[in-house]
Amino acid sequence: MPKLVTVVGGTGLQGLGVIAALSGDPNYTLRALSRNPDSEASQKLKSQGVEVVKAELSDLPTLKAAFAGSYAVYGITAIGPLLESLEFQAALDTEETYGKNIAQAAAETVGLQHFIWSTLPPADKISNGRFPLHNHAPKNNVNKFIRANHPELAAKTTFFIIAQYHINYSYGPVSIHKIPSADAYVHFASHPASTLIYWIGDVSRNIAQFIKPILEQPDKTKGNFVFAYAEAHTSEKSLQIWAKAKGVRAFHVPVSTELVKGLWGWYADVLAEMWRYWGEFGKKSWYPPGETVLTKDDLGVTGLVSLAESFKDLEF
Repeated sequence: MPKLVTVVGGTGLQGLGVIAALSGDPNYTLRALSRNPDSEASQKLKSQGVEVVKAELSDLPTLKAAFAGSYAVYGITAIGPLLESLEFQAALDTEETYGKNIAQAAAETVGLQHFIWSTLPPADKISNGRFPLHNHAPKNNVNKFIRANHPELAAKTTFFIIAQYHINYSYGPVSIHKIPSADAYVHFASHPASTLIYWIGDVSRNIAQFIKPILEQPDKTKGNFVFAYAEAHTSEKSLQIWAKAKGVRAFHVPVSTELVKGLWGWYADVLAEMWRYWGEFGKKSWYPPGETVLTKDDLGVTGLVSLAESFKDLEF
């Protein structure tokens, strides 16, 4: 009998990657959660044979009903949509509540064999408090909630950390800007050009390559972390890969944190601070202390789309 995999956020970038990984495989059936099963995105999933059910992350009973019968659940939260209507701290608190609801529903799902929780590294712990990275906190607190309150769920959870998306080059404080008078582009950066950036690149296409290895190597992945990245380059090298893919000139321009905030607002520096954290802690910034962290090499992941190819498809 096919194994049912239920995907929270099935119409989002990560969710689409999970669905792409398993769609068409007779060993799996797919269910996606949506706030609006009648939306165009939901209808597209239905046309691909995905069951789409209505559920609200704020409503634990709807989550429990949506997870019923699942072999595996892919859980994810996102702060971006919450910031459209909530102040920052309220958005953080709400995201944490949503994550705990997902975990609670998974813990109560009879017969669940695998829970994949999309999380982030504990920057506050790794940096000894120097980089609290408040946008990481909700997911980190869900990690703690799972382990403290649901040890059985923790034993079948893969804590899934995903590296930098290629589309982040088109967003806010780390975006690339055209300077028409110079016929060139600039990347305003409050981090050093030597900062090592780990990239997943095209997240929907590349996390798809991790999903089956995670599900089909449970002895390795359950109870442990998986760090999904495709390539790692310095910030300068990453920028030049983008420039070559686009056939343009690009320059790394150092700026102060004060200028970042002045240009894009205070929340921009919350994001830019991540790059400064990576600049100081490098590879260590992605690895939770004392944890087993598996990568593409450990899981035999292949078929990843290159960063250059990801950038070719990125529109500005």
